[in-house]
Order: sequence, then structure tokens, then C-alpha cells
Amino acid sequence: MKEKILVICAHPDDEVLGCGGSLLKHRDNKNEINLVFVFEGSSARYDSFNKIKATKDIQKREEAAKKISKILKAKSISFLNYPNLRSKNSQLLDITKKIEKKINEINPNIIYTHSNSDLNRDHRLCMEMVMTATRPVLKKKIRTILSFEIPSSSEWSYSSFGSFTPNYFENIDYYVKEKIKLMKIYKSEIKKIPHPRSAENILSQSRIAGSQCGFSHAERFQIIRIINQ
Repeated sequence: MKEKILVICAHPDDEVLGCGGSLLKHRDNKNEINLVFVFEGSSARYDSFNKIKATKDIQKREEAAKKISKILKAKSISFLNYPNLRSKNSQLLDITKKIEKKINEINPNIIYTHSNSDLNRDHRLCMEMVMTATRPVLKKKIRTILSFEIPSSSEWSYSSFGSFTPNYFENIDYYVKEKIKLMKIYKSEIKKIPHPRSAENILSQSRIAGSQCGFSHAERFQIIRIINQ
């Protein structure tokens, strides 16, 4: 039986950083992949006088995400386009309802999302809203919810919001090189060494994860919920 996968992440590039190798594996296993991006991910880098630059940056990231979705053979891709790092508490209920609507439309078996220990506020909000939207009810068939780590956010929190504790590992020995190629499509987000989002350090992170479970390369996840149906 083929799986229905839904990735609910904060920004375009998080899907590759967090679970890109696993998604490539799902693609080759002919599982259905769906992507939802909650926030636009760029506007916080610019002040109010640089709206044109911010808009161009947002558009470039969306174009990159669409290109990657085609490589992943994703069935759907959605951009909710809420402001980067500027969401008000009054907006959270509206965002949660939109996330819940997407979940009901797709009816996934597996959801990938962020860790609530990340430094980035959008990541933590995304995870919290996903948990609210996935309250266990009879109509939903969500079997598994996994949270992933994001380089330059999960480790930079220095335990301020708890710590990412992986307890689920996915072998990506055959996919790590393609994962890095996908990340390079996000030209503004791939960085130079020693940044955690450099190609070299993404590769190093996969090696460290692999060393923890007996593979050359792996992606690490924290199990949020598994239901045996």
C-alpha cells in the first residue's frame, strides 16, 4: 500500500534541509508527496524600504520550491504566504484552520514537520499549529508524525527551547548527493562553509546521523506520534 506524505514546513528550503533525502526515497517508492509552506521565509531580512527586494526574494524561493516539487514528483504544493517572523497571535487560529483544511484535503498517512526546539520562531509555531490541526479524531488516518532538524536552527537554539532528540533514522546513502543538489536550487539559502547550511556541513550532518544508526548517511527525526491502526 502506497503512503500519502504531507510535509508541513515553515519556509521553502526547510523541506530539503529537514527531510529531502527521505522525500527522494518516497518518490522512488512511488509514494504520494504533498508540500505545504506556511510562511514566505524572506521578508524579515529586509526593512520596510526594501519591499521590492523582499518580494523578488520571495518569488525566487517559490520558483525554486516549485522546481524541486517537480523533481520530487509531488502531487501538490501550497504556499500560505504568511509573513516571515512577523505573525501575530491573532493570526494563529486562522493559519491553524488553513493547515487543518490541507490535512483534511490530502488525508495523509505520514506528516513531516519541524521540531518545537528550533531557534527559529516560525519553525516552532509551525509545529505547534500542526499538532493542534492533527488532534486525534476518527475521521483522520494520520499514522505517523515526525519532526525533523534544520541546520542553523535546531542546533543554534542551545537548548533554549528544549533539545532535538532523534529516535527515528532514515537511511539516505543513495540520496544524499541528490539532496545537496536540491538544496543548491535554493541559491540564496545554500551558504559557504563553515555555515551549517553549506553543502559540506549538510553532508557532514548526514554522516553524523548515519554513524548513529549504522549507515553511511542518514536523516534524523523525532517521533511525535505513531498510531498502529
